[in-house]
Amino acid sequence: MAEIDAVDLQRLVRLSEEVRGRLAEISMIVARASGNTEMENAPVRKFTAKGVKSKNASTRAGDWMEIIDVDGVEACYGVINGKPFAESPCGG
Repeated sequence: MAEIDAVDLQRLVRLSEEVRGRLAEISMIVARASGNTEMENAPVRKFTAKGVKSKNASTRAGDWMEIIDVDGVEACYGVINGKPFAESPCGG
């Protein structure tokens, strides 16, 4: 196991707090947009940026999607065919 100095450790803690805060903000927006109230105050357990998996979607057209796991509930948001979307569960 590699050791890390105190300054780097403090920086990692601050960055981690910032990331968790931003993911919580993302989950609140997706919850509101998708109508999934279960996600509103739940912690984000996982964040995965994915390429769009749709036959109609084109990454060349700027399509993208991100998936989050909010306390066991999967949610997706992004742009497909130039249209922004948010849904939970994904594919719903």
